[in-house]
Amino acid sequence: MRLSQSTNLIKIALVAGLGIELAGFVVPACALEGDVLKPYASLTYSYDDNLRRFASKQLAQMSTGSSDTSDTMLVKSAGIVLDHTISRQKMYVDFRLNKSTFNKNSELDNDGRDVIARWDWELGNRLEGKVEFFHKKALVPFSEFQPLQGTMLSLNTRTQDRRLLEARWMLHPRWRVRGAFIYSEMEYGAEAQRAANLKEDIQEIGFDYLSPTKSIIGVLYRNTKGSKPQQAFQGSFISNDYDQNELKLNVDWAVTGKSRLQFLGGLVDRQHEQLSQRDFRGVNARGNFNWMTSGKTNLNAAVWRENNAQSFVTTSYTLNRGTSLTANLQATGKIAVQGVLKYEKRDFEGDQIFGQFRSDKDKSFMLSLMYNPVTSFRITTSFIHSDRESTSDMFEFRSNSVSVTGQYEF
Repeated sequence: MRLSQSTNLIKIALVAGLGIELAGFVVPACALEGDVLKPYASLTYSYDDNLRRFASKQLAQMSTGSSDTSDTMLVKSAGIVLDHTISRQKMYVDFRLNKSTFNKNSELDNDGRDVIARWDWELGNRLEGKVEFFHKKALVPFSEFQPLQGTMLSLNTRTQDRRLLEARWMLHPRWRVRGAFIYSEMEYGAEAQRAANLKEDIQEIGFDYLSPTKSIIGVLYRNTKGSKPQQAFQGSFISNDYDQNELKLNVDWAVTGKSRLQFLGGLVDRQHEQLSQRDFRGVNARGNFNWMTSGKTNLNAAVWRENNAQSFVTTSYTLNRGTSLTANLQATGKIAVQGVLKYEKRDFEGDQIFGQFRSDKDKSFMLSLMYNPVTSFRITTSFIHSDRESTSDMFEFRSNSVSVTGQYEF
């Protein structure tokens, strides 16, 4: 969409006011005629019958003095999208600020932000890649840490940063080599959760075959160096740093004109700096099948088995095995429906050195209805049911939530 000069000047001023800073470099907040600049604002009102994911009303009474576990939340958001192509270079930035307020749990009121910036670059006919930056600050979901003391009744935000530099070189019309450097960092605001902070330096290299139908099959090697705060144990401090190596098969295959299969899996070997009992060696894999059953319907099925350096205070990693099914229906030109079923079993295997073992089974269902009365305005209504079974009763919960979001693009 090409904007008029006066409209562009207004939106350029909005971008300038945001003062976007990416990956340590200040991005000039300006744009040329023809840029796609989309300021937007949204409002979300939601109700949750078990906001803090209590296992029981008795635990809620002990922790808060009230057996009422429900609450309502209002989230106000404003942001701007810049999407522009200069010759072969594609630039995309989405910057958003939000403010969340709770009716009963006012101590959880918080300001958040999201930044996504990407530059898809090309140099000549053989070399291409991307530079990407991601930043997010938000309230930590209670399902991840409840009911750890010190986080239940206080504000706990999480800040995530991720920077990526990737290059792909076509050795031949059918063969490609690629490499990437990735840095990610996760920090928690609550003092009781600082032990879950995580930094990862990742280097990877891959070799791919590209078929005439644009299918891809290749191999990928990845090395990850992880750093977590030291942990006190029996009067001494334990290092949670680790070194992980992965060798995987990478497949992105066009099965038919309407279906596609993606698979990434292979051997993973994680060695910890201390406590070999926490080392991991095995197979990680994730498969994804997408099927356009018709012009209006789409089905997606996924299965996975992965060990994650998930940021929990009580464990160095979890082994996650799960499956999900997503169905999308474009009922009319203005109405779309989405349903998601998900099941995941998580074993907290990094706990074993402390004589503990925890295993969770999470089941969830989501149903969303999206309505676009006009091009610039969208209303989304969602219902989510979550159910967790755990070897530790205190981590079990059931919850239901309903939300309504209205978003307008200027």
